[in-house]
Amino acid sequence: MTGNKKKLSVSQAAALCGVGRTTVGYWIRSGKLQANRAGRNYTIPLVDLLFFLSSSGQKIPPELLRESSNGPIFKSIQPCWHYWRGSDHGSACSDCIVFKNQLQSCFTVKGSGMLRCTDCSTCRYYQEFYLHRIQFVHQIDVPAAVFKDLYLWGGNCLCADLCGVAQKDLIGMGLEKIVYSGSLPKVIEAIRKMALGRPGVKEDCNIFINNRPHGSREVLISIYALQEPAMTYLVLGAPLKPRGV
Repeated sequence: MTGNKKKLSVSQAAALCGVGRTTVGYWIRSGKLQANRAGRNYTIPLVDLLFFLSSSGQKIPPELLRESSNGPIFKSIQPCWHYWRGSDHGSACSDCIVFKNQLQSCFTVKGSGMLRCTDCSTCRYYQEFYLHRIQFVHQIDVPAAVFKDLYLWGGNCLCADLCGVAQKDLIGMGLEKIVYSGSLPKVIEAIRKMALGRPGVKEDCNIFINNRPHGSREVLISIYALQEPAMTYLVLGAPLKPRGV
């Protein structure tokens, strides 16, 4: 995952792509190219320009090829109320707890009963900004999930089975609802160590998780720091046999 945070002006983007400023303006106004507005001007995150060029089949300028060779290209994450702005869905955003509290990830409060949306797994915003980033977990043949700020972004079907929940319910679930209370400090300590260490270094620990139909279950987990977004982690689980078996 690329961690590039460079931003370009409309003129810079136009010069790089060999087109006029009006063309870049059209890309932005039509919603094809994501940009941030500051007064009357726009700034374009470099990752969003790369994503637009790549997804629309356009040639990536030589000056940007080095930036695009660091891994998969994703849109920069924007708040849901920005994404839905101007649509029928966005008409109620001003009354939403996510907007009022300026929360980055709306699905983390879906259990509050104060969120207009109900099924994150079918939400276009979630699919476009979050699901694309974690699709790789569905190719992993052990329980796997991605989390940030102690909330899951989602996981594979093996993770859902291990936790005894529907896969769609993993989205936005707090770790305290999965990890047994006595094991939660271990997970937090592992995250703290990784935050102070080198990206890519993993932490292993044995914890107990809550499997809703069958009670607690001991699992060996490995936690890996992802490069982008910052403080986002991949966790892999290996269920352990009950003692004495």
